[in-house]
Order: sequence, then structure tokens, then C-alpha cells
Amino acid sequence: MEQYDTIGARFEESKSTAAFSAADTFTLCGALGDVTGLSALDLACGYGYNTRLLAERGARPVVGVDVSAEMIRLAEKHEASSPMGIDYVVADVAALPPLGRFDLATAVYLFNYASTRTALRSMFRGIRANLADHGRLLAVVANPTPFPEGNYTEFGLRILERVPGGEVPLIRQEFTTDPPTPLEDYEWQLADYELAAKQAGFGAVHWSSIRTPPPDGDRDEAFWQKYREHPVSSLMTCTVH
Repeated sequence: MEQYDTIGARFEESKSTAAFSAADTFTLCGALGDVTGLSALDLACGYGYNTRLLAERGARPVVGVDVSAEMIRLAEKHEASSPMGIDYVVADVAALPPLGRFDLATAVYLFNYASTRTALRSMFRGIRANLADHGRLLAVVANPTPFPEGNYTEFGLRILERVPGGEVPLIRQEFTTDPPTPLEDYEWQLADYELAAKQAGFGAVHWSSIRTPPPDGDRDEAFWQKYREHPVSSLMTCTVH
């Protein structure tokens, strides 16, 4: 995930323009419910987009965590210009230190960066250890890709190559920014995420389809219907009990 140290501000561009990101944000907002007064931990927080969303909706305190020092630098820059009381931490979620006992954790495209089952389980265990016994985890996770039969190019993400090997295929892809922004992650199955969560101590896992925003002048209902047929992600909700 250190690749985000070099992506920097270009990731911000993708987050603000890509259709799949708009659908992810719409879905997450709908699933959060009332978070007023809840302590929240945002994992793989990047430049703090979803972290600030949690604070805007009334969560307190809010902590953002990312392995990329550059992403945390960008997040802290936003915090300095518009203070919301958010704390940011540079840390690898696979070796997450004790940060508190939070009511809520969010993770948008975190688990797809685990290169082994051990790392995947460690991520879930670290999150579970930082959640209160009544806590929940909302995670937007990558679906297995349609490559080579299809692609997500019109939705903001282009799959370039699937590389077999190890415990899980490596996916080489790029955000369709100008110029394109390359990245690599791993193609876990949804069942792998669920197994790792339960091995980490989560009692229940619930899956939801990604929801899409209302049509507008840029993206009509036909566009979103096509996206719903081949979405980039799914929503995973994990509860302790």
C-alpha cells in the first residue's frame, strides 16, 4: 500500500470524479445511520475523505489510519485548513496498535491489499481488537474483477492484468485519471473476506449490494443500471455479536 505515497494528489482526483467512488460513498452514507456521538475509526483513510464524512455526520472522536505517510500528510493538510477534531495515524492495519475501543470502524478498499491469508486475518483481528463489544465494521470491498471478459473503464477503473501466483492473484490496474494512476491489489473472493472476519472474532457478517446515486445530467439511469450489473465493490457489515 506504500504505492499511495507516490500516487498522492492524483488519488484525490480519482476519488472525486470516478463513478465507482460516487456509488461507494452513497452506499456507505446510507449504511452508517445516525453516528452522532459514536467514536469512529476510519481505516485505509487515504486523504481523509470518509474520515471527514464521519466527523461531518457527528461522530466523535474520529481517528483516521493509513499506511501511507503521504496520504496522512494530505489528510492533515485538509484538517489544518478546516479543523474537525480528527486525529490521523500512520500505521499498517495488519499490525494495528491499540488506539481505543471504538463504536464504529469503516474500511473502504483496505482488505484487497492483503497479499496473504495471514495478512488478511491480521487486518480483521486488529480491527476487532479496537472495537467495543457492541461495535460494527462497515467495509467496502472489491469484487472479483470481470477481466478479461469485461472491464470497469467507464466507471473510473481500468483492469490491465491478472497475475496468478502465491495465495491470490495480483491485479494490475489504473484509475482513469489524466494521466492514468497505476495501482496493484489482490483478488480475494468475498468468501475469503467473510472467513477471515469470523476467524478474527466477528460473530456475524452481512453482505449488501452497492447502491447507486440518483441519476443526473452526467450519469443517467441507464449508466447506473449498467454499473449495478457489474459493480466494482460490495458492502460488508461485520458485527461482534
